[in-house]
Amino acid sequence: MQDKRAFLISISFSALAMFLVYQYISGEEQKLNNDYKITVSVVRAKRDILQYASIRPTDIETISVPKVLEPLGAVDIKEDAFDAVAAVPISQGEFILDNKLISKNIYSGLESQISREKRAISIPVNVKSAVGYLLRPGNRVDLAAHFEYILPKPGGGPGGKTASEVKVFLQDLLVLASGRTIQSTPPKAVDQDVIRSLRSLKDDSLKQKTDSELRDALNYAKDDKNYQTVTLEVTPQQAQTIVYVLNLYGESLALLLRHSDDRQMEKREPTNLARVMGPDSYMNRAPKLPPPIAIPKYKFFDYVGEGNIPVPTGGP
Repeated sequence: MQDKRAFLISISFSALAMFLVYQYISGEEQKLNNDYKITVSVVRAKRDILQYASIRPTDIETISVPKVLEPLGAVDIKEDAFDAVAAVPISQGEFILDNKLISKNIYSGLESQISREKRAISIPVNVKSAVGYLLRPGNRVDLAAHFEYILPKPGGGPGGKTASEVKVFLQDLLVLASGRTIQSTPPKAVDQDVIRSLRSLKDDSLKQKTDSELRDALNYAKDDKNYQTVTLEVTPQQAQTIVYVLNLYGESLALLLRHSDDRQMEKREPTNLARVMGPDSYMNRAPKLPPPIAIPKYKFFDYVGEGNIPVPTGGP
């Protein structure tokens, strides 16, 4: 009897263990199916691509991979890699990552530098607003301006006091170009490819020029130190904001250079004279009110005149 009972208990525990294992395996299988069910498109190399070689449409292809296996920074649209330059050698079958590509060189046009659904807008600058002409393509900047406007009257309508404050109104904008410079230091191999392509053109004026003359012309286009404009990559809404500020407060517009790893967006309060001077300034010290006057308490009652007689607070 005891052997039969022990046998039944062992069978029950075995069935329970099998059920728990089945539940665990089913859950893991469902999780894997969910993770690998969603696929994304990524671009990979169809053949070996040498360093500093321009990427052609026949060099790459698009494949689908599970989203959990998508490498960070993978290029998902083939057109985004066309005419870009390989920063490192890329082997056949290797994913095309954005950190393996050098921005499309300056001879492919600015439109190829702009991200999809973004716009490019140029801002006039000088040595003060452009951080001493040290801004370069690839930098990230904030935009600040001095705003001066008339406050409405307390009862409504214009004609109130004039307000003046400075505010950082846009943050973390990518510099696409400084003047005519779209890329500061493209590889020399790019220049050689461009010179060879120019030589192949049926243009007698180009054929008469030496390689050094062509290279000097290319370097002149790349090196624009005292530029008058900076081109930024913005959204359409940000472009509207910049155009509005340029038209009304363009003289005070300033670009603030950010660290390349600083991508944090912070909410900043406007700065006015009261904030600059601080609470210790005379302009922020409110006039002191006079001390309150003590109200005398009534203690006696005049039965003749039927009036309260206050207690004297002064001397005799």
